[in-house]
Amino acid sequence: MRLSSLSPAVLVLSLGAVHLSAVAAPVSYEMNLRTLSGLGAGGMGGVMGMMFGSKPGASRSMDLRLTNPADLPPDYSASHQVPETMGIGPLLPLKGERRSGGQGGGSDGEADGRVLIYWGCGPAVAKGQPEILDFRTMAGKVSPEVMAMARQGRSMGKGGPGAGADGLPPRSLHWPAGDRDFKGLPDGASAVGEHVVKASFLTPDIRFTLGAAMDFLEPINLKAGNTNLRGAVPLSWDASSRVRGYDLNAVAANGDKEVVLWLAARNKSPMLPGSQRECTVPEGIFAKAEMAMVSAVAHGPSQGFAYPPQKPAEKKPLVWSAVVRVTGYDSLALGLEQAAGDAAVESAAPAGVGGLLKGIFGR
Repeated sequence: MRLSSLSPAVLVLSLGAVHLSAVAAPVSYEMNLRTLSGLGAGGMGGVMGMMFGSKPGASRSMDLRLTNPADLPPDYSASHQVPETMGIGPLLPLKGERRSGGQGGGSDGEADGRVLIYWGCGPAVAKGQPEILDFRTMAGKVSPEVMAMARQGRSMGKGGPGAGADGLPPRSLHWPAGDRDFKGLPDGASAVGEHVVKASFLTPDIRFTLGAAMDFLEPINLKAGNTNLRGAVPLSWDASSRVRGYDLNAVAANGDKEVVLWLAARNKSPMLPGSQRECTVPEGIFAKAEMAMVSAVAHGPSQGFAYPPQKPAEKKPLVWSAVVRVTGYDSLALGLEQAAGDAAVESAAPAGVGGLLKGIFGR
């Protein structure tokens, strides 16, 4: 049958079916390269080291996420081939879990209490602070990041069950989640080189090459000039030419019903420019807390890739898109030495280091 003999409606439907994969939402891929230092790198061993005046070393991590716009077939397969410079692989399995179709969530028991929000770098609290939000009314009034920090400060260590799956096929595949053979990246791991992502439901393969500018960042090396919660806390960190900005925040709990948050800046992303190397937490913010956690995120370079390649002002239907992000993370505890000393004094039985940590973190 000749195309000219088809009706316009049938012709449109036929061509649409042939080119459906080209006009559908593209498969997306995310590769996050992180340099971890402080408590994020040392885990519980890092906490113990900080109690005795030392700081954990740095480590490197990589998270991969492949997202399909539709449910994946039951017999799917996918992997990421990394260059030899990574020191692992070379094939990393991308796996997913069946999704939950329910709403999930529900009340988390956090309706009672309030959040005190401070911001800005300087030795003294600026006029007009803190902003006080009630847990009952704060949802929708602050960013998801601030909401997450509030939950962290209030319920750290309480845990909770995850949402159960109800049998829906996955749409996102991950690594290292699901890879039981993964033991961590070696210290000298490098992402420089060619990367190939193959999936049974995707043609052509996702291919991109990373240069030295897109490799792991140097450690932030966040340092506190003073860890006394009652005074101002000068923070400093190492320089990096590839960092475009920093986010700094701190969180603590004043008892069970009050969370204190501090942000280096509000309504800015990143909060601080890449050229900045110091910031002071104002005096007295955490005076009522037993301990506070300070976190720093360094936002390094990012690079995008797509197929077919796009020229400026072009809008070709994409088959896949990929983005690589390079970041750094560091954290430290304020008041840890004092908390450890208090726990040791109040302990009625010799429980060792485990007992001290339980006294500090309430676990």
